[in-house]
Amino acid sequence: MIPGAVLLAVTLPAIEEGLGVSLSSWRLRSAKFLAPARPGDHVTIEFARSADGGIRFACAVGQRTLLKGELQCNTGPAEA
Repeated sequence: MIPGAVLLAVTLPAIEEGLGVSLSSWRLRSAKFLAPARPGDHVTIEFARSADGGIRFACAVGQRTLLKGELQCNTGPAEA
């Protein structure tokens, strides 16, 4: 099994690249590891800005959610 911390470590750079922002001034507001990933799994990463300026994200294999969480900017709402 792949540790949740490794999944999170892959997810954050994917969010940075997808949104074109640095997450260096952001903090992890929440993260829930719901199921393990296994070697060879095709993990999808989805993320979106939330109404309060944060970023919500989820990782899944098919319909099985592995990880979900939220990031919050330490300096106020995120810029577009």
